[in-house]
Amino acid sequence: MAILRLGEQTIRESMPGVVSRGIGGPATGATQMTAGLNTLAPGALIDYHSHPDAEIMHYVIDGEVECVLDGHRISLHTGDGALAPVNVKHSFENRSGAPVRFVTAGTTIGAGREAHQPDPPSHGPLPNYVVFAEDVLPTYPWPGTERFDPMDAGFGSSTLLFSKGVIGPGSVAPPHFHPETEEFMYCLSGELMAMYNGEEIPLHAGDMFLAEPGAHHTIFNASDETAILLAVHPTTAPVREAVDWTPITRLPAVKAN
Repeated sequence: MAILRLGEQTIRESMPGVVSRGIGGPATGATQMTAGLNTLAPGALIDYHSHPDAEIMHYVIDGEVECVLDGHRISLHTGDGALAPVNVKHSFENRSGAPVRFVTAGTTIGAGREAHQPDPPSHGPLPNYVVFAEDVLPTYPWPGTERFDPMDAGFGSSTLLFSKGVIGPGSVAPPHFHPETEEFMYCLSGELMAMYNGEEIPLHAGDMFLAEPGAHHTIFNASDETAILLAVHPTTAPVREAVDWTPITRLPAVKAN
């Protein structure tokens, strides 16, 4: 297990106006995934590039950013995502007057990067790996939780499942483990509790929790406010094995979906 607290995360300015925060990777014991949080100041640009050995997902958590993906110019807003498959060229520019933040994740640790000159504008149909928030339908997997999967096989991903859970007070995800894969869980807002092999651990906004293969784990909300969790799996079809466990922490009454 590794919990990477907000105050312990590595921060660097990867290019002018682009601040990258490492929220998951080898430094936290991960061997199958890496993840980061990028903040682009107004006017900042991540130049046109590709990854010859990696598929990388991008998910906007707040703000507006101009994305160019293989010549397609797209405005992405909060809740939108763009997947860059292997060798697909992409860039990001903040043309708004406010900072924009987006999460990135991939299954290739130490991915290569190749710079490119801009392509002529593409006027063809957008690829299915550009995902707009209004096209992601919610599911209600257990009482008190609303879930969205903006990056999965249905949207063109071949290596990742990325989910957002809106977790109400008292909601408890079924405890489980993944026999062969890791899971990243990032507390985007609110206060949550993580269970790891029976131990209950608080998660605050900005904290990342890693469950390695075989680790019994889950997430639950013992607070009186709704919280948001981002979860990343290094496969589009994670295997889950249920385990017996009941929270010790007192929970508020859960509201039905």
